[in-house]
Amino acid sequence: MKHYDLDINISGVDLEKALEAGDNITFSIVDCKLRIDSTGGSGGPSTGIKYHLKSTDNITVPDCFEYLVGCDFILDAGAVITVDAGGRLTVHEAITNDGVIFNDGIIKIGL
Repeated sequence: MKHYDLDINISGVDLEKALEAGDNITFSIVDCKLRIDSTGGSGGPSTGIKYHLKSTDNITVPDCFEYLVGCDFILDAGAVITVDAGGRLTVHEAITNDGVIFNDGIIKIGL
């Protein structure tokens, strides 16, 4: 979590990271400081893009978001990725799928 004073410029990159971190985003002003919090999306707190989903992983790519994997994408048995309508899964290499892919959006492979 980051804290910013109102008289300091917030970079677009920092704001973008905070907003992309999840679905439950809150803005508050406490003691003249802007606070931006996120509890993460359907797959839990945002920790980056996983190229290897383990058996307990369950990732959802919501409308207007893209899950971009720059190498092979591996889903173990029991792993689930859901691409909602308007969402996009882009994999630069190949998909090894022993899990489940629910796709209502777009999947691009091998760019």
